[in-house]
Amino acid sequence: MENAMINEKSRLNLNTTGLSEKMNLWAEELNMTATELVRKALSDFIDRLERNRREQELAEACRNYREFNKKFSSEWARYETRIK
Repeated sequence: MENAMINEKSRLNLNTTGLSEKMNLWAEELNMTATELVRKALSDFIDRLERNRREQELAEACRNYREFNKKFSSEWARYETRIK
């Protein structure tokens, strides 16, 4: 079943008004078909979206860790022994 889904071709109907000519020019310049260009562009775009999401999640985790660390450090500061 999974192999059948992989081999199955799908067709997207996109309104490329104004983009078609540019797409064909870039495909020709890059020595690839328009389909290959669109596939690569979409793949790159999705990769960028996923990378941005991971970066945002990492930044949020860092902010949360910083807040936790500040609280944890202040709680332990009263138990700290100073040697003079």
